[in-house]
Amino acid sequence: MKKGKFYFKEIGVVLILNLFLLGCSPKDDSNDPEPIPERTKITMETPGSGEIDWNNVELVWNEEFSASTILDDIWVFESKNTTNPDIADQLQNYREENVSLSGGKLKISAKNEAGVYTSAKLSSKYAFKYGRIEIGAKLPEQEKKGIWAKMALIGDNENIVGWPACGEIDLMEYFSHKPNETYINVHSSANNALNGTLISANSHLESAEEEFHAYGILWTDKYIKFYIDDPDNIIYTLDRPSSPTDANWPFDKHFYLLADMVIGGRYGGAEGVDDSLFPAIMEIDYIRVYHTQ
Repeated sequence: MKKGKFYFKEIGVVLILNLFLLGCSPKDDSNDPEPIPERTKITMETPGSGEIDWNNVELVWNEEFSASTILDDIWVFESKNTTNPDIADQLQNYREENVSLSGGKLKISAKNEAGVYTSAKLSSKYAFKYGRIEIGAKLPEQEKKGIWAKMALIGDNENIVGWPACGEIDLMEYFSHKPNETYINVHSSANNALNGTLISANSHLESAEEEFHAYGILWTDKYIKFYIDDPDNIIYTLDRPSSPTDANWPFDKHFYLLADMVIGGRYGGAEGVDDSLFPAIMEIDYIRVYHTQ
């Protein structure tokens, strides 16, 4: 099986251009939203009734970060934080050069260079709706204060409705002042960090900084189940509300992947920043998306 390619079996893969038609006449568009990136959308058909065997699924998209990987084909290198407006106290500057490929791993480095903190934030050129989505990753090994690492799915309509209305599914969040702990979080208009009603759960993972672990979700129109290492090892289940709305369940649309390393701020820097931790590296071994057969 070739790495970093699509595998098809009656799945809908639609390339759409999410740009607004602004018309032909000149106008002041200073208040218009930034254009939404063009993304390839991959959808799993809505499962019928009955239980899904998530171990018996088909790989439909993957990236293994081999020597032939072209990062620009997969990722947008972000220069600012647009996901969460609560960012004024973060310290990092985002740079493309803080991302590298080696040994079959994607590496995001957080650095302190002559008193200037730098890191990287990546958003995917693909957006997914439903399926089993899994990321293999190893977290920064220093276990010192100052880093907030995350791998998430963000609603593809973020530039239209804003955050948190677009929805956010955090497959993994890690705060380096809390070693051996990983978190999952779910944000929506109804439940989010800003209004104090965040849906969250944490797991103790003794080797999170020393070994690669699989962080994944099982996602349908009925639930989002979070797991670590094995789809049978469910750590949290979010069921679709009995009366779903855009505010409490924005999870029936496409979401893009996000990988981010934040330095400082009210979350990563809750207990300060220990400069001896730099450089700190989060490594991603693979990203795999599976659909029911």
